[in-house]
Amino acid sequence: MSNVELPTVITAISDPEIEGFIAGALFAQGWSVIFRAIDCDSLENYTRTYLENTASALLIYSPDLSGLSPERLESISRMAKSVVGFAREPQKISGYLDIHAVPVTTTDLVSLVRGFVRAPMIRQNTQLSHHSRRAHVLAVGSAGSGTGCTTLALNLAMELSVLEKSTLLIDANFRAPSVAALLAIRHVQSDAGWRTLAPGLCVAEISQNQALSIDSYMERATTSFDNIIIDLGSISGLSHRLTDRRWTSTMTTWSCDQGDEMMIVARGDLLGIHRLEQVVSLLGMTSIRSNISFTLNMRSQGRKGEEEEAKFLSITTPLRPTSVRVINRDLRAAAAAQAEKATFIEVNDRSALRKSIAKIASEMNT
Repeated sequence: MSNVELPTVITAISDPEIEGFIAGALFAQGWSVIFRAIDCDSLENYTRTYLENTASALLIYSPDLSGLSPERLESISRMAKSVVGFAREPQKISGYLDIHAVPVTTTDLVSLVRGFVRAPMIRQNTQLSHHSRRAHVLAVGSAGSGTGCTTLALNLAMELSVLEKSTLLIDANFRAPSVAALLAIRHVQSDAGWRTLAPGLCVAEISQNQALSIDSYMERATTSFDNIIIDLGSISGLSHRLTDRRWTSTMTTWSCDQGDEMMIVARGDLLGIHRLEQVVSLLGMTSIRSNISFTLNMRSQGRKGEEEEAKFLSITTPLRPTSVRVINRDLRAAAAAQAEKATFIEVNDRSALRKSIAKIASEMNT
């Protein structure tokens, strides 16, 4: 579990309705609202008196705050970690820093604000239009270890390419990148940002340089492919990673804010269920824009499998996921693919395991 703490917040908003929505929404997400200024004088007094607190805080303001001017805001902003402004009609405001329309939902608010916490010196649009891009983006995250997350992502990407959909598989598991090892390939990183693996299938491994410019990298990728599958590895401590400014968290954050679907993979054994409960608990307190789905991988046979599935459903369905999938255990097919460093369709296209993943790809394709 990450020890990164959620940032503190100072609000300086005159409209009580807007201020109440923003402060309440962030508080519900675990953020600490340490001061709520009613005018510019009170804001200046607080920042000067409690400089240590202010230096690590996010200042959220509105330009109609009594006594506020662009010059006073610029002076105050030097004492804060980062600054973001909201107004009902931002297009009519000039001279102020980073003015945005007041978000309609908590998810939109949290997604936008997270961008300023991660990169306060980079002013970028964190609400990119999905209509302007070509690719459907699926991020695959693991609720714990040994869930088969990477194997699922790899084979799902292959199945999509077989359906004649150009697909990019991105290994974004910074802790333990595994795609290259599973397929015995070298030089995954390339000047173009990805390498051709098979007809219609490319693979990439995110480097630190790419992570630092992830928005431009993904903008290019989403206009070049029909599908993008992102292997995130473990997503434990998700809520902390979404405000973590280290490069290793950028792909997870991008996936939550810009992806179409976040598929969380879990096992049905005792430890797997325990990890799943932890992740679900975090998701219940964290707003992300991406749709959430769950996949129970390596389900046991017979009555034991039925019990695993029932427990899995009882944990995941309260979050109202867009999809809940089940893949049965098939150790023979998995071992054969690993031994030959190949995908399931290359080893045995008739195996039950391959057919299960092909079905998911078919659903995505439609």
